[in-house]
Order: sequence, then structure tokens, then C-alpha cells
Amino acid sequence: MVVESSEGEHTLLSETLAESEEQLQEFVKENPDLIPVEEFGMSGPVMVVGRETGLASGAVDLVVLARSGDLLIIEFKTGPQNSDFRAALAQLLDYGADVWQMTFEEFEQAVAVRYFSSERCRDKAVKGKRSLEEAARATWEGISEEDLAGLKERLSQQLSNGSVHYVLVAQRFTPTMETTMNYLNSITPTVNFWAVELVRFTGDGMSAFETRTLLKPRKPNGPGTRIDEEKFLEKIDDEAYRDTIRELLGAFRGLDLKLEWGSSGVSIRLRTSDRPEPLTVAWLFPPDVSGWMGLRDLTLGVGTSLEETPSVRSAMEVYLKNAEELDGVEPTSTDKLRAIHVPPGVVVAQKAKIIDLLGKLVQAAGEAPA
Repeated sequence: MVVESSEGEHTLLSETLAESEEQLQEFVKENPDLIPVEEFGMSGPVMVVGRETGLASGAVDLVVLARSGDLLIIEFKTGPQNSDFRAALAQLLDYGADVWQMTFEEFEQAVAVRYFSSERCRDKAVKGKRSLEEAARATWEGISEEDLAGLKERLSQQLSNGSVHYVLVAQRFTPTMETTMNYLNSITPTVNFWAVELVRFTGDGMSAFETRTLLKPRKPNGPGTRIDEEKFLEKIDDEAYRDTIRELLGAFRGLDLKLEWGSSGVSIRLRTSDRPEPLTVAWLFPPDVSGWMGLRDLTLGVGTSLEETPSVRSAMEVYLKNAEELDGVEPTSTDKLRAIHVPPGVVVAQKAKIIDLLGKLVQAAGEAPA
């Protein structure tokens, strides 16, 4: 590893073993974003919801939550022997069994809120928080009501069916250890095992640390996992509608709209100058599937997050008014949502107008003052 100073000087650091694995363990606990969740297909930063938290079978090293609601139970192998590996692996399974079939509310109080109120919680953003929602809003700036609902749904599913993520962290893994974890991944359809190497670099009085995903599960998506475009299109039997949706998704990408895939559908999000998180302006679900807030098919609209994006309010009014004037649509609004349901047949007939609506909204957002 090469480190460049602010003066442009370069220092070469070499990979070395740490003096003690316990030291590395504490380093990761203090810096949980070293866990490479992006390599796991999740979005960071993570939120720590447990550290040395006592459960029925013992004290779990680290429990973190990704923004998507994915629950990671993390254990550190603190010795070089296979027996240390087997002990750490057994502990992971014990902890997973402890939280299995907890309700969201039970996990919130027994694990997360208990940690937030403990001396072990050193993150000022979540210290003293009384709910996961409060902690999530403090951790992930601009998180929407839709994302909060998705987080709760995802976490609830994992607790119910046990489909959590087990992460084992160590300086070194032997081939035997890798084979064991690959075997567990192959025979467990919903549980995921990850092996993460923590690497230390030293040189010229400096140290640096890096985590590497050494082993990841290779299996079909289990219950509660996110859908993707290919699987979404497979759920549409009508060929004309399927082709139209494929073209719409391509057009949305071309307009630089962000497609955020969930467990059953996709939200279409607009980048604004007000905040880093894009604003959801449409939702899409397969036929006969009811999604967030009971939305179906293609729905054009906006939720309460519009209050946090004043730069596009006038553009959104034009967008919603024009959407309501499309032939065959059905207004479907609540106190938290102003939306227009577009049935499949109308999507096929009005494809060009729908793309034009979104295109004008993107253009207006780009011209809005920061």
C-alpha cells in the first residue's frame, strides 16, 4: 500500500500481522464502516445496534444494520487454530438462534435500544435514542418514510425466517475454514456466511488497515432479498406490457433517474440539490403485487419527503398535474402520499407521455437553484 501525504510525499507500507488479533478486533469495533458492506451488495454506512450485547447464549461481538434493513451478526476469530475458528462459527449460529423469531419490536428493545442506552454506545448520533426509527434518521440523513418502512419490513423478515448475515472476521483463513464456510453456504438456502480478512500494513512508523471479502455466498436470492430487473420482468406474462416496462426502465436510466430495487418492486428516484438522497417520484410493482402503502403497477407521485426538497416543489406540482390528466389513470392519495395509479393498459398506451413527464421533471430539477 502506498500512502501519499498532503505534501505529496509517498510512503510504502507492507502487509504485516498484528501483534494481537484482539487489537484488530477493537479497531473494527471502533470503526465499523471497515466492514465492506458494499461488497455484500448493501449500502453503507452501517449502524451499530449491538456491541458485546448479552444474548441468551453469550455476548455477541458486533451487531450492525445496513440501510436496507439487512442484519449482520459479526464475530471475530481471535486465535490461529482451527478450534478458534470452530468456536467463533458456533457462536455466530448461537447468536442467530437467539434473535430468530423475535418480532421487530422485541429486537428493537432487547438489542438496539438497550445498546443505545449503554456505556458501550460511543456513537453520539444514536446515543440515547429510544427507537430504531430515531437512530435511523440520525444515521442516514434524508432517509424517507418509504425507506424506513422497507427497513422495518426487511429486518422483520430476516428475524422471522432466520435469514441473517453471519460475518466472521480474522487476519487469516485456512483452506479448511473456507471449505467449511462454503459448505454451510451451499446447504443453507436463506442464511449467508461471509469471511472477511482484516489486513494490517506498516512502514516508516505508520499503520493502515484494510478489510477484504475473502468468501461470499453464491446462491439464489432467498426470502426477503431484493428483486432485480430480470426477475421483475419475468413476473410479467403480458408480452406487450413486459416490453413496455423494459423500455420505460431503460428510458429512466437514460434520464439519470435512480432505480432503487426492493423486495418486490422498484422506486424511481430524482436527484435534487437539496439533499444527498434522491426523491422518489414513481413506483413500479409486478401485476397482482401490492407494494409500499398498497401501491400497484406503475404509480406516479411523491411522499412527504417533498417537504425536504423545496427546490423542486413547483416542478413536482407540474409533474403531478400533468400525470393526473393522463387518460385512464386513477388518483390514489393519502395524508402521506399524493399519487396517480397507472394501470398496465394505460402504461402501454401512454408510454411516450410518461417518459416525457419524467424527462421534463428531470430537466426542471437540473435547472432549479441549489
